[in-house]
Formats: sequence, C-alpha cells, structure tokens
Amino acid sequence: MDAEIALLRILHILPGVIWVGSAIFVAWVVQPALKKTGPPHAGALMSNMLKPLMMTIHGSAAATIFFGIVMAFRVPGSDQLWSTNWGTMIWLGFVLSVIGWGAGAFAGLTNKKMVRIGASLQGQPSPEQGTEIARLRDRAILFAKVGSLLVLAAVVCMALVNHI
Repeated sequence: MDAEIALLRILHILPGVIWVGSAIFVAWVVQPALKKTGPPHAGALMSNMLKPLMMTIHGSAAATIFFGIVMAFRVPGSDQLWSTNWGTMIWLGFVLSVIGWGAGAFAGLTNKKMVRIGASLQGQPSPEQGTEIARLRDRAILFAKVGSLLVLAAVVCMALVNHI
C-alpha cells in the first residue's frame, strides 16, 4: 500500500469512527436518557449540547464521505467501481452512509425545533406545547436511531469490501 492510500485510509477511517460512534451514542444512550429526564433538565442540557454535538457529527461525516470518495477513485482497480463485487460494496456503503447522514441531519433539525420551543417558554409548557415537544422528541429519536443503524450498515459494507 502506498503512502497516499495509507493517508487517505486514516483520513477516512478516523472521522468515520467519530461519526458512527457519536451517532450510536446519541441515538441509543443520550436521547433516551434525556427522554426519561424530561423537562426542565433535558431542555437545558440539549440546548447546551446540541451545537457542539452537531458540529462533531456533521464535520466527521463530511470528512468521512469526502475522503472515502477520494480514496475510492485513487485505489488500484477503481476503474472497476461499476462492475465488481468490490465496487458494489463501496457504492452500497456510500449510499447507506449518505442516507444515514440525512436521517441524522433531520433528527438534528427536529432537535433544534424542540430547543426553540423550549427556549420560548415562560415556565411550564402548555398541554399543546408539551404534546408538540414530545412529538418532536420522539421523531428526533426515531430518525437518530435509523441514521445510526444506516451508518453502522455502511461500516459493515466497508469492512466486507475485500471479502465479497
């Protein structure tokens, strides 16, 4: 393996680990814990955590996808991306990761709506506001879980790329 491909692999895998690990942690640990915690603590924590968390997840996702694309076209045999099992696994992993990133982005936007509603409250939410916050929270959790499973499936595709 030449130095360029080795560097591209590192630049692809390290942010990928951060992305997938963060996505799984948020979807399966943080969001369910915040749901159990409930207002007002969950809202305060989420408003302080959302921006750095989204920057970490989306920055690492962008780096992972970018360096993955660069590497896919630089490795020997990349001219066979369209006609081999190797190429099929690369493309499948790419598609799963992009869809997973989109689901995670939708979860993040939903969380932002929830934080905006929470920030506008003067005391306890009305029943309608409480219902809307719960609906947004549940939607965010669902999309975060779906996104985390999709990017995990992308990792599986990449791990199997040389074995199929």
